[in-house]
Amino acid sequence: MKIRITQTFATRVKSPAAGNRIHYDSEIAGFGLRVTEKGAKSFILNYVIHGRERRYTIGSLGEYTAETARTKAIELRQQIRDGLDPFAVLEQRKQESLEAQGRVRTLKQLSDAYLEKWAEPNKRPGTVYDDRSLLNGVILPALGDFPIGGIKRTDIADLHASLKDTPYRANRSLALLHHMFTWAMSNDSGEWTIDKNPVDGIRKYHEEKRDRWLSEDELIRLADALDKYPRQCGQGALSEKQREWLQTEARRAMDALRLIMVTGCRKSEALTAKWTDFDLARGVWTKPSHRTKEKKTEHVALNAQALSLLEHMEHTGEYLFPGRAGENLQEIKTPWASVCKLAKLKGVRIHDLRHSFASHLVSSGVSLPVVGKLLGHTQASTTQRYAHLADNPQREAANLFPVILPTARMVQ
Repeated sequence: MKIRITQTFATRVKSPAAGNRIHYDSEIAGFGLRVTEKGAKSFILNYVIHGRERRYTIGSLGEYTAETARTKAIELRQQIRDGLDPFAVLEQRKQESLEAQGRVRTLKQLSDAYLEKWAEPNKRPGTVYDDRSLLNGVILPALGDFPIGGIKRTDIADLHASLKDTPYRANRSLALLHHMFTWAMSNDSGEWTIDKNPVDGIRKYHEEKRDRWLSEDELIRLADALDKYPRQCGQGALSEKQREWLQTEARRAMDALRLIMVTGCRKSEALTAKWTDFDLARGVWTKPSHRTKEKKTEHVALNAQALSLLEHMEHTGEYLFPGRAGENLQEIKTPWASVCKLAKLKGVRIHDLRHSFASHLVSSGVSLPVVGKLLGHTQASTTQRYAHLADNPQREAANLFPVILPTARMVQ
């Protein structure tokens, strides 16, 4: 039966009982109307090009009338006769559109998408916080308005060079940018249209390993400053409510620093710790895998100072150190700077408290494997950096050798 697909036919034709059915036009080869069981109707064109059968969807009824669809089918047939595949033409136009978007979309837009779609679902909250700080403080002020398609290696190299006086910050900026572009290139949507990472080939600056750790005297001064700081926060012309709020925030920050001091934990582990992680009767802190750097659950024995601290802390909410809106305390850098000034400590980072914890244990004779367990190290080589501090235990062990030299007898 010959059918000429008209608007009347397309409007009145009924849906099949199941699946879909294509009604082919008798005048234009391959031109048809596809009707689904749910009543959806669309115009299609079947054709063969380069020995390959293809089906091209022209558009739905409503988007096209029967007559405009026929006209489109005739145009497509002409393309096919000229050796052009309508599918290939359509894909090329899509690619050109994406490339055009890539030229106008900015690094700021890429950073927003990266944080939302990759960093927040996959990174620890503390790392995401650091990424945001680096983006807002360093990267975006310099490159945020640059079009993605127009960023060159020289642009990033110039940013990296501008930070040469702070090599660690410079290298972290470089690493974050490299990760962002790599993510954009691997994004299945193809929306960023980047085929080369502009960070490739830029050499990082050499970073000196920090061996800063606090002496016992410095630790005592710091502990004293931790006690004094909350009271200083309540000074000045403040309402009673403001004074109470500031002092409460300060006490929580100080307790977080105390926990880091006496356990050697990472800052992020302290700030995200929950009361349910602690078994005070057994004296054990269980750190869930999703909150540890190594992504492994850790069971850490707590010393008497840590247990005393936890027993005397205010217990409000699920987090040890609650912040605003039911979340955990997000950052303690500002109070840390004030406390260091109060304790007359210079060039000390919060992370140096972790080094101090490990260093004092090793120099007191605690074995490296035990220290590594307390710090949550999974590789013995990570703890090995403290090996040079174990000179006293080594000397005591070496002195167990029998005294056989006359000069040694005289010394004794």
